Amino acid sequence: MNFRKFLSDDSNMMVVDITALVDIAFIIILFLGIVASISPVSTINVELPQSSSQETVAKPLKVVIDKDGNFYVKGKKVDKKEVAAYLSKQNSKSLVIIADKRVPYGKVVEIMDIAKQVGIEEINIATKRGG
Repeated sequence: MNFRKFLSDDSNMMVVDITALVDIAFIIILFLGIVASISPVSTINVELPQSSSQETVAKPLKVVIDKDGNFYVKGKKVDKKEVAAYLSKQNSKSLVIIADKRVPYGKVVEIMDIAKQVGIEEINIATKRGG
């Protein structure tokens, strides 16, 4: 297609086709929208209480307690003896307890007691960041 026939002879204007630029910009926006909507999938439904503090930097051991008081290690349902065996086998000195906010506090204290007995020095309770 010859665009020069639409321009007057006196002007030295150039026509820049930005269709490809608009297509690329649309693809980038679409990609970012899809990536932003993807969130990590958790197989254990736990509702965390809120906290305003920052998250920890170290990668500690994790024990999850669901709303029914069941214990999970690495996504596998375990009992107190298996939690104790897992914590004693690991060479970590820190633990994060991820407990549902509806769990009786006694269940959290049981895990804290087991952790102290096997030599865990730092115990944290996971919270959801909020106001």
